[in-house]
Amino acid sequence: MPKNRAASVKGKPGTGQSVSGMANIFYATPPGADQNPWLAGLNDRLGANLDMTMVPAADYSTKFATTIAGNDLPDMMLVPNAGAPNLAELLKARFTDLTEYLSGDAILEYPNLANIATQSWKGAVYNGGIYGIPIPRGLIGGAFFIRQDLFEKYGANPEPRNYNEFVEMTKALTDPKERRWCYANFVAPYTALLLMNGAPNNWREDGGKLTRSYETEEFKQTLNDLIELWKSGVMHPDTFSTTQPEKALFNAGTTAVSYGGYTAWTQFAQDNRSNPDFKLALMPSYERTSGQLARWWTGNGLYSINAFKKQDNPERTKLLLRICDYLAAPFGSEEHFYRLYGQEGRDHTLDANGNPVLTQQGQAQTVVPIRYLAESAPVLYEPGRPKDADAQHAYQSLEIPKGITDPTLGLYSNAFATKNATIDKTFTTALYDIVQGRKPFNSVDDLIATWRKTGGDEIRGEFEDQLQKLS
Repeated sequence: MPKNRAASVKGKPGTGQSVSGMANIFYATPPGADQNPWLAGLNDRLGANLDMTMVPAADYSTKFATTIAGNDLPDMMLVPNAGAPNLAELLKARFTDLTEYLSGDAILEYPNLANIATQSWKGAVYNGGIYGIPIPRGLIGGAFFIRQDLFEKYGANPEPRNYNEFVEMTKALTDPKERRWCYANFVAPYTALLLMNGAPNNWREDGGKLTRSYETEEFKQTLNDLIELWKSGVMHPDTFSTTQPEKALFNAGTTAVSYGGYTAWTQFAQDNRSNPDFKLALMPSYERTSGQLARWWTGNGLYSINAFKKQDNPERTKLLLRICDYLAAPFGSEEHFYRLYGQEGRDHTLDANGNPVLTQQGQAQTVVPIRYLAESAPVLYEPGRPKDADAQHAYQSLEIPKGITDPTLGLYSNAFATKNATIDKTFTTALYDIVQGRKPFNSVDDLIATWRKTGGDEIRGEFEDQLQKLS
């Protein structure tokens, strides 16, 4: 952590105005500014009184819908990361088109926002305009986390370069008599095999025509592999349970491979600080037979967008942009440091190497979800673990160059926003039955046909119409 942290913003964004925002939160809700000195300090730095409505993540889509219906919008709102029904029309009708403020050289007024990668901004474009501030994420998206210490202990290969080596790895890590399995969550082997077999990143595009991954031979090969993997016993008996504490089992060493969001590295490292034997690593993906790296599925570079409600006064819009510019200050700046760590002695202390360590008060009070209004590009920073950043950078450098993107990124389908969650859940639940032998393998054809009839073809058609317009 730099000791000399320069300011990236000149002056205060506001002059005492009150500003409202709404976002999801993944922690216990912290107190407001009257009982939260960290938030009071942030408001002083912003020159504005930020009134945040903090909604538990599981309830956010519902709260977003009721807020829209009630027509009492805060100044800034995080759009649910799964989207919302009729989102393009909703943004045009109720939110501010920011194009004139942020396109071309205009964005130079907000240099921290200008520093957000182009890939992330693509997800903020609707109706031909910029309708929000992207909340950036790394392109790597997810990752296969492995307990390197367990791989070493049981002689498992951390880089299986073909299907046979992959199967050997899963068996080496499994011993049900010792209550030890390779996997505890279905998503991990499912994703690993889809990548190994060359399945598309959600959709495959050819001449403007789309094929869903479910409809490919690569998917059927993956399904056959999963059936064999389940029979071999390398998955935890509760692998298909929606309440499976997968990360806790990984931390406990009950399982050795976990797939999830890339930023989970930090959480795993923190959870295991008291375990001197714990070693964390990342597993690359290889093709089924060639020994070549598989084509990784890259993400869209953002969590979601923060949209501004329509304002009568352009100066109000500029105020909100200045606040977001402050919140998007980069790593190593004074603004970024305060946003994450607050005031020394109260919200954090410094270790022997000058790295900030949040106090109990800091842990509770700095989690106000301003990071879902604006944020800088993700940074690899693991204090006290100097080798971690190099390991993570090496992994991303290996996977990203061969990455493939979902061809529907940047497109909007109302059918997808309203139907995909339901039809995908139905599809996945039936898939579980096939993998576990409760339904025959050939029932997958009926399953795909049902997916198409209940929304899949409609989603495809809406995406293809947009692809045609862009061509």
